[in-house]
This record gives sequence, structure tokens and C-alpha cells, in this order.
Amino acid sequence: MKAVFSLMLVCLSSSCFAFANSIKQQSVIIAANPTVAPYVIREHDSGIQLEIVKAALSNQAINQVDVHYMSNQRADASLNQGRVDIALNYSGHLIAGIYKSQSVISYENVVVSLKKSNFAINSIYDLATKSVLAFQNAPAYLPKEFGYNLRNLRGYEEVLNQNAQIHHLMVGWVDTIILDKRIFLHYLKEYQKNHAIEDVVIHSIFPPAKRPAYFNDDSLRQRFDIGLSNIIESGEYDTIMLDLDNHYTLRDINRF
Repeated sequence: MKAVFSLMLVCLSSSCFAFANSIKQQSVIIAANPTVAPYVIREHDSGIQLEIVKAALSNQAINQVDVHYMSNQRADASLNQGRVDIALNYSGHLIAGIYKSQSVISYENVVVSLKKSNFAINSIYDLATKSVLAFQNAPAYLPKEFGYNLRNLRGYEEVLNQNAQIHHLMVGWVDTIILDKRIFLHYLKEYQKNHAIEDVVIHSIFPPAKRPAYFNDDSLRQRFDIGLSNIIESGEYDTIMLDLDNHYTLRDINRF
């Protein structure tokens, strides 16, 4: 009897070890847009948003993370089809089998114009008669009123490479650009290394846009939410935000 009991303990211990090891070895594939620096920095597999997601997963002993870089539309399709486990920016309508986490970070979409243009832009309706260069699929992420009023703009285009928005604005090819404030400051910092820049005005006419992560496995989503709550409570979240925000944007609080 004692031998049988000992064998049961060995089997139980082995099972527990195997289960714990399987948790530690779990890997996930994340779909991320490579053009939203400083939230995602492809060259370093890093960025503010990506590091927060990694930290939340690591808190749950998920340390093997493979980042696949793709457009938001392709990320939507890849998540829906099960080719990736997590999509950082999901622009489609939430469908059965796709699960939304707590907000990972908030984007702050803004309108930017040249100061010398002297535009008074206090609402979406003030964009009428102006040309706008926005980020890809912008109406899916901005208030519905923006999409309703596209026909009133003098011109409207979207661009995948948001770095190009800075150049188009600085040389006067467009009246305004629409993008996230951190993304603007990051690319402005890079642009001014090789170009003269004009003074700009940032028009904060859009509400903050919460950015959850999206999953096709609800159990993974639940573990992620626990990890995210844990790093927020521990202060690790704030440390990531402050350190990387300062590193990637060098935000000048007196100007912006």
C-alpha cells in the first residue's frame, strides 16, 4: 500500500511539474502595426504599448513572445483566422470568438497644423474646407462624426507610413494631419534631425481613445487582464510609461 501511495505521489508530482512547465513554456504570437512608433518599435521589438503587453504576459509566466508586424487590417484577419493569438489594434467590429482586454493604453489623436496657417480648429466641423492627411483607416478609430463629415473636407487621404505625415505638413502639401500625439512627437523628433521645422499648433479635438488588446482565446485574455492589473498595482506600468515616453518622444511640456 505504501509503495502504491509513493507511486501516486511521484505521478502527481510529475503531473504538477509538467503542468507548471507547460505554463512557463507557453508562447504567444502578437500582431502589431510597425508604423505606430513609439507604441511599437519594430527595430527593437519594443515600444511603449508592446512593452506593457509583454510585462503583463510575463507577470503570468508567459515569456516567449513572437511579434509579427503587419497592418491593422491584416492583423484583424489574422486574429479572426487564428494565425495570431493577440492583436494590439483591432479595427473591425468585435465578433463572436474575439475577446477584448482591459485598456492597455490610451491614444490621444489630435489635429496638427502649421502655426502660420492661423487655423481655429476647435471641433471636427472646423476641418471643413481644409485638406487632411490621416493615418490608415482613421474613421474606424475616431468619433463617428469625423467619418460623416469627410465629404466637407477640401481633400482627404490616408497614409500607412505616419512618418510621411510630418513631411507633408512641413512642406505645405496638406493643411492638417491627424495622428496620435505621441506618434507625432516621436516622428517630429526624428524629422528635425535632418530638416528645418515650422512651428505647429496641436488641436486636441478628439477624446482619448482606449486601446485594449484583442484575443481569440478567452482564457488567455483573462490571464492577461490579471497580469495587467498586477503590473499597474505594483507600479511597473507607470515605470514603463515614464521611461519610454521620455526616451522616444522627449516631450517638451512647455510647447506641447
